[in-house]
Amino acid sequence: MNKENKKYKLNYLSAEFYKQYSTDRYPEIENKENRPYMVLLIKVDSNTFAIPFRTNVKHNNCYKFQNSTRPTESVTGLDYSKAVVINDSIFIGKAARINDDEYTELDMNYHIIIKRFTTYVRGYIKYAEGTLNEYQRFKYRYTTLQYFHKELGIKQ
Repeated sequence: MNKENKKYKLNYLSAEFYKQYSTDRYPEIENKENRPYMVLLIKVDSNTFAIPFRTNVKHNNCYKFQNSTRPTESVTGLDYSKAVVINDSIFIGKAARINDDEYTELDMNYHIIIKRFTTYVRGYIKYAEGTLNEYQRFKYRYTTLQYFHKELGIKQ
């Protein structure tokens, strides 16, 4: 497979990102000192999003890999609830690589992932505007999108 001509990229977030978005000010953003998060970079509307790969996904606001061969007892996936907007290239770190099974599944399901993530983002915008019921709002309680209202066009 030619990995050079994809509509997405796999990277890490840069040290500059974590300086600007420190966990003391942005507690929902995933950050572990000695373990950088791999992210899927995608464009939705006019924003570039970084969706983190997670080893232990316990909710449904994500894409769960079905064919991962990573040595883990838990469910691996792409966590939509912890996605961040990174429109500045200084926030993009070095290229990342995932295991071959996850890469193949990602490649085969890319359009489904984008569609579901776009639905998640648009749902969050409705949530922020106050147009969702209590049950629908539950899925956005801990989302990192709350830190990116300006980029999402949400009026404060």
